[in-house]
Amino acid sequence: MIARVAPPRLSLRASGARRPARAHRRFVRRAMLTHATAVALWAATAAIAFPYLFTQTAPYGKFVSAGWGPLLNGKGGWLAQEMTSPVAAWFGFTRGVRAFPELARTTASSAADVTYARFLFGLWCAHYANRAVAFPLTREMSPTAAATVFCAVGFNLINGFLVGAEIASITRAPTDRIVVGGVVFVVGAWINVASDAGLRRRRAERPAGADRYVLPSGGLFDLVACPNYLGECIEWCGFTILANGARSTTAFAFWTFANLFPRALATRAWYRRRFGDAYPRHRRAMIPFIA
Repeated sequence: MIARVAPPRLSLRASGARRPARAHRRFVRRAMLTHATAVALWAATAAIAFPYLFTQTAPYGKFVSAGWGPLLNGKGGWLAQEMTSPVAAWFGFTRGVRAFPELARTTASSAADVTYARFLFGLWCAHYANRAVAFPLTREMSPTAAATVFCAVGFNLINGFLVGAEIASITRAPTDRIVVGGVVFVVGAWINVASDAGLRRRRAERPAGADRYVLPSGGLFDLVACPNYLGECIEWCGFTILANGARSTTAFAFWTFANLFPRALATRAWYRRRFGDAYPRHRRAMIPFIA
């Protein structure tokens, strides 16, 4: 008696199932938002926000006003919004390739590239250690609008993740670029920190019972109203040079300028209203001798 052999129905079914499965994966890959597209949208958002910020100054610090909803403790709000950035960057640095699989094709593989990527991430964290912790702990801070904190947290979540994901796959920059970018970054960081420290000293020297706000002077304050903003813009330009002109760091450098330059203009106008003729008329807002 000859045993019957069942027809290979399962194999036919499996091979038929593979085709739609492969087609589905191809569709998903095409439909996914790439890192390049995400950064392009992010930069476009900055371009839209830039002119708007000339008409509306974010309500924190001296610009807090009624009509922006509930207020939060200034130091706590600042810590929450700034600490979001290194946390988001860490998630991007360690898990960004899951959101942007195309970065896996350029993921740094040599020991030098991996070390350099970690170096850039370390610079990012060092900046935010100063901004998130040292900055609020060394000065008085006015209450801030909850809306400002909410928007800043959202910004830092997106920006930090995009930057962290890209620098994780970066290759080591040429030595000359590292030297130039490092110098620009350090100069910008020094201007930023030194200006904040100078303003803090001026406030500490004011007589008891005097107005909380003082007229800044000395150093770059003799040239611009907001040298700390100038320093931060220079700092992130240096970081972009170090990052081989990465698209996400370039977008962030533009975002920094788009956010801080209109605020510097508003700050200079505020000083002029507050101090009248005592405020030097030749002093620019953020860029010495220019604007």
